[in-house]
Amino acid sequence: MNYDAVIFDFDGVIGRTMEDNCRAWDVAFRKIGIVIDQGRYFLTEGMNTKGVAEMFLAHHGASSSLGDEVVSSKERYYLENNRFEFYPGVIELLQKFSQRFQLGLVSGAGFDRLKMAMPSNILKLFSVIVTGDHVEHPKPHPEPYQKAVRMIGYEPPRCVAVENAPYGIKSAKNAGLYCIAICSTLERKYLSEADVIVNNIVDIDSIISGQKNSGEVYAIS
Repeated sequence: MNYDAVIFDFDGVIGRTMEDNCRAWDVAFRKIGIVIDQGRYFLTEGMNTKGVAEMFLAHHGASSSLGDEVVSSKERYYLENNRFEFYPGVIELLQKFSQRFQLGLVSGAGFDRLKMAMPSNILKLFSVIVTGDHVEHPKPHPEPYQKAVRMIGYEPPRCVAVENAPYGIKSAKNAGLYCIAICSTLERKYLSEADVIVNNIVDIDSIISGQKNSGEVYAIS
């Protein structure tokens, strides 16, 4: 299959942000007496901030009315304390792909946070950006990828999604996209619904280019 578009998740795929996000959530929840588990949080990646807050509040039997307070506290701490960096090879890969494909970005992050994190010269490589505050139903619902595909102008089978967590994979697959999962934050066993699993984002080049068997699953180092 030849592809026309590659659509990336942001947190844990392009940006090494999950650890800083988890730290910010931990600080925000501790203010109301809740301690969150990092592993459980990583499994929620792709969900928007409101959904993450509501899920942990419900899990700990706390009132959903605390959601806005927790989200505001989390976002404030993250913006003041994050140390944003791209995963190795990401910038070169995006620049290369921008010459061959239409690029999209589908993230559960809010647009303001994404815009502040990404240098403008990299952000402009994406012809389509869909963030958590642009959809009614966030991941794992297919709406984020459905919207991106409509905006980018290709049928879903002509598009590849690059994800790193179950919610994003489910969203992409239910929208009809081919999905490559990266073991950046979770073990392979959590990513089994993807079409192919790789260790490193730079591995997706050879897969999309058809140089390797699309059914191959790369071992976790």
